[in-house]
Order: sequence, then structure tokens, then C-alpha cells
Amino acid sequence: MKYIVFGAGGFIGSSLCDQLHKEGHEVVRMFHKLPNAEGYCTGYQDVEADVLSERLPDTRISADAVVHLAAANDILSKNGREGIKLSVIGTKNVLDFAVNNSIDHVIFFSTIQVLGSELQGLITEESPFYPENDYAANHMMAEIYTEMYARKGLLKAVSVRPTNVYGHFAHPTVNRWSLVPACFCREAFVDKTITLQSTGRQRRNFVSVDDVAGATIAVLGNFPSSYDTLNIGSKYHMTILDVALLVKEVHDEMYAQRVLLLTHGDQPQQENRFIISLDKLENRYGYKEQHGKEELRRQIQLIFRDLEHNHE
Repeated sequence: MKYIVFGAGGFIGSSLCDQLHKEGHEVVRMFHKLPNAEGYCTGYQDVEADVLSERLPDTRISADAVVHLAAANDILSKNGREGIKLSVIGTKNVLDFAVNNSIDHVIFFSTIQVLGSELQGLITEESPFYPENDYAANHMMAEIYTEMYARKGLLKAVSVRPTNVYGHFAHPTVNRWSLVPACFCREAFVDKTITLQSTGRQRRNFVSVDDVAGATIAVLGNFPSSYDTLNIGSKYHMTILDVALLVKEVHDEMYAQRVLLLTHGDQPQQENRFIISLDKLENRYGYKEQHGKEELRRQIQLIFRDLEHNHE
């Protein structure tokens, strides 16, 4: 099979391309700007394409499906106008690209945050939209566009909603040091402190980047007849404080100088309690998470090794 991946240089996109390639699929990697070829993996067809361009790209490309991961991340979304432009107009352009190239299967990467920032109770694909920040709102609008194209019969589509994705950055194009636990690892490695601007009682669901890629491949092999939404998460829930303590524990096992954990602020006072329903992922798409609790610890170790390498 042949797949086109927009946002191939990103955290999830690079992992997905690797897994697709390992399984023998042909992968066209779409980059906003082509990476430096030196030291970068080969064996792909790489294309420079701006999702905000109406000609995307100039030449026609055939494929079995498009995976769109080039919406605005949490950092860019802080600029509301630019986040909306990239997520909404960019998504429309990708959908038009698929239609114009007769590619009738599209996966759009959204976020679980379209259902809320501090989740409560059982979270299913039928939970109502409840965006609480620009990042969630622009992804919600992109989901609506994707559903509209499917409803009109122009293509078949799935909007996937990953939870908090973790893992080390295996490609030089990835720079997501704002993510937990990577942000804690870098501060611990460089400053020997971890600073929380809260009590750390916010509870999150954590899923490995490899499981997100595996779940996406399961969707590619089992598309719906029109449109679907899908949670991608794990059975693993931790508070932000729990993660910070785990990073400190791993650091102090690896290095002589111990890390000081600091907390500032008195909110939130209570943990938010929720469960991510994985019923559809397991029963409709046939994918069960492959990585358990120990994977987070292993990935934290790899992040520290990456930091060591970068500081040599």
C-alpha cells in the first residue's frame, strides 16, 4: 500500500512513517521544508509542500490514503490567528488535495482536548465537544471540516484523538520539548531541578508514540464506510506530579547529582478523575496497546540519553 503523510517530520508523523516503512508500505513524506538529508533516513519519497498553499503540491500523486498531521501544535496555537489558519485552512487544503488526487481515505490527527482540558468521567467518542483553549478549538473546527467532506461523499475519513503522547525524539526534525515528560527531563538534565507551576494534581492519560502509530496503521487497514472519530490512548493514567517524580527517580538513578523538585501554586486542589474508553479502538479497529507502565520509564531513560548525546 502507498500512504501520504503530511507532517512527516513531526513527533507522531516520523514514528508513523518508520512503522509503515518497516511493514513494507510505500510512504510519501510531506514536509513543510525538506530536512537536511545528511544523517536523515532514506528509502522514502520526500516532497516539500506547504499545506497553506492552494497548489498542494504542483504534481499529482496517487496513493491509498492520506494521513494529515500538519495542523497547529499547542505552541503555534497560542497565536490564535495563525493556529486557526494552519489547522482549518490547512486541513481544507489537504482534504481538497485528497479529493483532487482521487484519494478517498483520509486520517486527520486531532486531539483529545477537543473534549476538554480537565477531563472528567468516562470519555468516549460520543462525548460532546468542549474545547477550552485555542489548540482544542482549531482542531475541533478541522474535525468538522473533515466530517463535512465525508458526509458529502467526497471521501472516507477518521478523526483520531490521541491523549498525551510520550516518547523520545528519534528524528532530528522533532523538537517538542514542551511535551511532558520531555520538558521535565530537559530541565532536570540541564538545571538539576523540575519546576511545576501548579500542584501537579492534573490527571492525564499517557500513550506511547509507538502505540499511536500502531493504532493509526490499524485504522488504515480497516476504514469506515463514511466518517468516524476515534480515541487513541491507554489504560495508563498519572498526575503531572507523578510524572515529575518518575523523571526525578530515573534521573537520580542515572546521574550522581540529585534533582530538586519544586512546586509553585495551590491549584488544582483536587485530581480530575476520568477514564478514556478504548472500546472502539479495540473492538472496531482491532488494536490493543502494546506498551505498559514500564515503557514510560524506558522512554524517559532514552530522552536522557538523547540529551547526553546533544550535549557532547
